[in-house]
Amino acid sequence: MSGIILHHYDMSPYSEKMRAILGFKGLAWRSVEMPGMMPKPDLVALTGGYRKAPVLQLGRDIYCDTRLMARLLDRLHPAPALVPSALRASCMAFAALERNLFFATIPVAFQPAGLKYFIDTLGAEHMQRFSQDRAGLFQGGSESRPSGAYSKLNFLPLFNAVDTQLAAAPFLLGEAPTLPDFVCYHNAWFVLRNAGVAGILDPFRNLQAWVKRIQALGHGRPEPMSAEAAIAVARDAGTTNDQPFDGPLLEPDGLKLGQQVSVCATDYGCEPVGGTLVHASVFELVLKRRDERAGEVLVHFPREGFAVKAA
Repeated sequence: MSGIILHHYDMSPYSEKMRAILGFKGLAWRSVEMPGMMPKPDLVALTGGYRKAPVLQLGRDIYCDTRLMARLLDRLHPAPALVPSALRASCMAFAALERNLFFATIPVAFQPAGLKYFIDTLGAEHMQRFSQDRAGLFQGGSESRPSGAYSKLNFLPLFNAVDTQLAAAPFLLGEAPTLPDFVCYHNAWFVLRNAGVAGILDPFRNLQAWVKRIQALGHGRPEPMSAEAAIAVARDAGTTNDQPFDGPLLEPDGLKLGQQVSVCATDYGCEPVGGTLVHASVFELVLKRRDERAGEVLVHFPREGFAVKAA
């Protein structure tokens, strides 16, 4: 099996989610630093247009969205399990909460004190370009840019619930980490790493101790890799190391395997990716596409939250 390659960038909360999961599983992986905003020509060579961070690569198999990545890693490296069978429903419930936590968290980090921290750290010009990039990210999808009003009503109640649950055990579902810990952790991490707003979580002592326990798991064993080298891995992989498809075939909405289709996220970051539909199940959609730099690649998307239609 080809080694794990994670395309990510430092300040991305969802990238930190995957880095922490790789640490939990104690895995070696290769680290490709992508830009935090468009253009991302090296990433798009692999994905065909999907732009969000992170993206996980195994040979010529390209996985988009952390929900699918977490499921993939549990299949390939089942111990320790992110989703133990006896806790599956609880894990699914927490996974459904992730969007609410994220949309409540982002405005906190970008309130005036938090924005000042970013400007002092990254520069005013960078942050202006970042803001423009993120405004475009929410065009054409079902979600609006996270609002301060939503955050004001939901951030503290949500994190109070997490803190209260952590009073009973070191991790959210007991003595060992599971998927809910990583679904929640990256949101707390994004606030706590910002000196301008980190104090908002001071009252939550159980949560603060839990964050330290998650961080003690580390990030596994990353090794730096260039984007060009990752593209070469895809181009030279051949077909013998292709990953098994996830779940039995369930052709969606009258579409057939071998048909030319486009797939896009329905919430935000809705750039369509075109290709040949080679698999569809309740878990994933897989397109085969060709790029002049990366060759023929297989791009995997979750079934949930993504639309597929005839090209």
